[in-house]
Amino acid sequence: MKKLTLLLFTTVVCAIQCLAAEQPNILFIEIDDLNYKYSSLAEKTLVETPAMDSLARSGTYFRNAVCQGMMCGPSRNSLISGLYPHSMGFYRNGQFNAFPANTWMFPQALQKSGYTTAYIGKSHIKALKGTKGMGAEMGFDHAKYTAGRAVLLSRARKGQNAKDWYFDYLKEAKLYDTFLEDDRKKRYSTLPEDAYLDGFFTKASMDFLDGYEKEKPFFLWINYSLPHGPHDVNKRYHTFSPNDMPGIQKASFTPPPKLIKDTRPAKSTMKKTQAEYCGAITFLDRQIGRILENLRENEKLDNTVVVLFSDHGIMMGDHELIHKGTLFRQITTPTLLISWPKGFKQGKVVKHPVELMDLIPTALDLADALKWDTRPIKAGESLLPFLTGEGKFERKLAFGEVESYVAVVDGHYRLIRGEGHDLLFDDINDPDNLINIAEQHPTRVAQLTTAIDQWLKTTGPVRPAGFYKAN
Repeated sequence: MKKLTLLLFTTVVCAIQCLAAEQPNILFIEIDDLNYKYSSLAEKTLVETPAMDSLARSGTYFRNAVCQGMMCGPSRNSLISGLYPHSMGFYRNGQFNAFPANTWMFPQALQKSGYTTAYIGKSHIKALKGTKGMGAEMGFDHAKYTAGRAVLLSRARKGQNAKDWYFDYLKEAKLYDTFLEDDRKKRYSTLPEDAYLDGFFTKASMDFLDGYEKEKPFFLWINYSLPHGPHDVNKRYHTFSPNDMPGIQKASFTPPPKLIKDTRPAKSTMKKTQAEYCGAITFLDRQIGRILENLRENEKLDNTVVVLFSDHGIMMGDHELIHKGTLFRQITTPTLLISWPKGFKQGKVVKHPVELMDLIPTALDLADALKWDTRPIKAGESLLPFLTGEGKFERKLAFGEVESYVAVVDGHYRLIRGEGHDLLFDDINDPDNLINIAEQHPTRVAQLTTAIDQWLKTTGPVRPAGFYKAN
């Protein structure tokens, strides 16, 4: 009997060890404000992005991904919690203070499945009510974060520079005055690469990876600030001529004012801004490449699923607009790449519409986490069928939203609907959404309208803007 008990115990231990060995590391690399047209993955290349290209070659590029929130805060808080913006009343930055105290966060499920979890970089993620910061209560064993560069510069100008991870580093390195002087003189950054905010995030991430010696797998979520403005990376990256940039683009229709209220008219200097944006992307792509090389040097790349995505896009002169918060393809289409040559298909392009929310069940599937955390997740569907070629992805549509408007995408058509307005676009033949064809296709408008109504009904509740800010 003792031998049988020992045998059973040994078998269980071996099974657990085998499971742990099969669990890959998971690396999320999130970037900010990347218009889908500004990478080598675009049909017309404006800027070379070799690191992103390498992930596309070794993995899968989801060409019609859709983000759920169209600003930093809504997008990032939706992703960590599995709650759509309408369930939080969080459609624009500034409309949300804190999550209810018992809100589920997907990194918690990864922890239960044996992962060490870490968050490094920019954070627009809100805390749980009654807590401060973002650490263990959000499901992270290790968390180092600060604000984006635009916010940090605003704080520095006001003298609000205390108790911040990045500011503390600059002061200790005696570089804070240089940071201020670059801003005051409105010049490109003269900080060393690893002292510029996104280089600083890269160095902190590589330090984490260099020091990681635990046998259990890790989940690391790196959040870059670029290519969000200001596009003030070191001048050696600004090699792009405004003459080579597309400039301002005009649409053939007038959008409802509330749909574009968070955007601004593009200025005559748009080509210069686009050239500087390309410089920022070049620097960002170098940082991504450094992370991939670090994984390779540490012999971790083979067993790491790399997921690169942007929180949303930005209008970069498109429709004569700049900024975000609207639902045209330039905003709703995040770059999404997933690579793991050891376990997934390589060089694949998926045109089927998917959502950033799908990253949650995908990560939980990879971690075999659902058996440890059984709380229902209304949002998202695992992307593993696309990545492995096994199983079937059931959902046919993808959704995104801003206040009062919803967009639904089927891989061919895009309907933007709200406040009595219907805008229909052919995303294949009119990828920049320049021509509203709603009147020519009333049947498709009706079908997609029904889909929006059903989506809101099944993923509710639908809360007014600022619901949790006021409660």
